[in-house]
Amino acid sequence: MFVRLAAMVIVALCAATAVSAQSMKIGLVNTETVIKEMPEAIEATKKIEEMGLKVRDTLQMMQKEFESRIEQYQKQQAMMSAEARQKEEQSLQGLRQRFLQYQEEKLGATGELARMREGFLTPIRAKVSDAINAVAKEEKLNLVLDKVAGIVLFSEDKADITFKVLDRLKRGDSK
Repeated sequence: MFVRLAAMVIVALCAATAVSAQSMKIGLVNTETVIKEMPEAIEATKKIEEMGLKVRDTLQMMQKEFESRIEQYQKQQAMMSAEARQKEEQSLQGLRQRFLQYQEEKLGATGELARMREGFLTPIRAKVSDAINAVAKEEKLNLVLDKVAGIVLFSEDKADITFKVLDRLKRGDSK
């Protein structure tokens, strides 16, 4: 049922678009390429990579320390009392937790590196969006699509046929 409804919506969109597309001008832009070529983005990428290297170096150092402590523990484990073993295991567990916490704080989805990247990219994206809108208006384009992402970056209100499609579906006429 859902597939049939989706097919009907697609057919209705195509039919309505075909009628109005004759007078529409459509532009394509690869925002990935545009952003990569911007001096601000190049500088931001360098700063993000530098920060990433520092974080990775710290993580490697923490990992080596953890591995060294594990190795020492394994060598001395047989000679340790139960209490000393338990204390060392807790210490190792704490070291492991600090590693994981640091990794999440710096590299996690909401970590320092992600926030830094978003802080740099937000004004860059806004600048690209403004440029796309300006070019679209200069070129008298009705619609601008991102070549890579396949999303609408700019559209005139007259290009929106949402309510025409809804009206057609409500009338039960999908042809």
